[in-house]
Amino acid sequence: MAQNNLAEAFPASKPVKRRIPDIKEGTLHKAKAVAIPKSLPFSKFEKILMTFCGIILTGLMIFVVSGKIALSSAEHNLSSSQAQVTKVTSDNSNLKQEVNQLSSRTRLNKIAKQYGLSLTTQNIRNVNK
Repeated sequence: MAQNNLAEAFPASKPVKRRIPDIKEGTLHKAKAVAIPKSLPFSKFEKILMTFCGIILTGLMIFVVSGKIALSSAEHNLSSSQAQVTKVTSDNSNLKQEVNQLSSRTRLNKIAKQYGLSLTTQNIRNVNK
């Protein structure tokens, strides 16, 4: 809004006409040819330095790629180890549950009755680890 009012506040100014001086044909000068300097040859030290830097750069690239490969391999080994640990843990849990079911008091009493055994409390001993 403020910009619209600002545009109306200033009256349009008249364009200024400039006079271009007359140029005669004889007064123009031709452009001079500019010689582009040839590039300087590399010195022996610069060549050795560039070669050395190239070798170091190539070595660093190989080092980074081999590091990425080693990291990927380690992550794969870690995930497979974690999967094994999870599987063994679940197997242990299942086996503990099975042991608890097989050693339950009701099951033992049922098997004892099946074979004609009886429970006498005088012969029971509690053993602690």
